[in-house]
Amino acid sequence: MTDTHTTPGVGTSVSPSRWLAIGAVVLSFAAGATDAFAFLLLGGVFTANMTGNLVLAGLTERANYSAMVVGVAVAIAAFVVGLFVSFGIARAGARIRRLIIVLASGTVAQAAVLAGWLLVPAPGQMSSQWPLIALSAFAMAAQTAVSRRAEARSGVSTTYVTGTLTSLVADFSDHRAQAWVTRVTVILALVLGALCGSLAIGVSPTLGAALPIIPALVGMIALGIGARATTSPR
Repeated sequence: MTDTHTTPGVGTSVSPSRWLAIGAVVLSFAAGATDAFAFLLLGGVFTANMTGNLVLAGLTERANYSAMVVGVAVAIAAFVVGLFVSFGIARAGARIRRLIIVLASGTVAQAAVLAGWLLVPAPGQMSSQWPLIALSAFAMAAQTAVSRRAEARSGVSTTYVTGTLTSLVADFSDHRAQAWVTRVTVILALVLGALCGSLAIGVSPTLGAALPIIPALVGMIALGIGARATTSPR
């Protein structure tokens, strides 16, 4: 018996893992858009890509290095706290509904970034950007935790796209079956999210702050459908 769900009146069977994969793709887009906003408007730091932040911490010749490195520290600290809280809510083997709760908390944090930007548009001092950096990093940590818990079922990660690329090539090299279409789509979605985020900022910085919320909401919907498919009678 396959793990599928037939929607009444539609007549098609959709695997819950397919909805998790769809969620991974849209969340990858959100990560790209978020990092574009953070890097371009929040002092040149990343809030999804912690590896990039560790590299930035070593670039001592960069202009405004002292302020930037504090922003990096804020992002990493908020990301770690977000991971700890999110993994505590959605422990290993947790139901998809728990993942939705975690993703919802991240979406609220992302909405708070937008609200903060509306209250203080284009904050000039780096210190005034730190709360937005922390909120954005917390949101991305929640997304990363959801990705990690769902990875066994969807076969991909979102903010850690280096790992997705590595798994893609490794499985091709070892001739192992894999969800390669989903993995490639996740990688492309990250790039597309960064591109759309950059273009949105060119139109309006506020639009750049708002953009990551939309795919996060879509991801919650996808997880919700996946949860229904999991619990529906076969």
